Amino acid sequence: MTETFATDIKRMYFTVPFSMGSLFPHMDGDQGELPITIGDGTTAITSSFIKGVDKRATITRGWSDFFHRAHMNKGQAYAFAFKC
Repeated sequence: MTETFATDIKRMYFTVPFSMGSLFPHMDGDQGELPITIGDGTTAITSSFIKGVDKRATITRGWSDFFHRAHMNKGQAYAFAFKC
């Protein structure tokens, strides 16, 4: 996790290939909701995300809450899985 995503009121950006191949096909319109749950199911939030002008999906609301509730730390590596 880079410092950019480890601070309050920051957005989480996904890569263009991941956005185009994995997220955008499941969106209705230019924005959507993305539930995020930690692996053990103890922390869950619903975030908002958009199709950015740079062709990247961007979490615009909820990322900071999830980051803090999941006790994530700057400098650590994390893996995410997405379900439709």
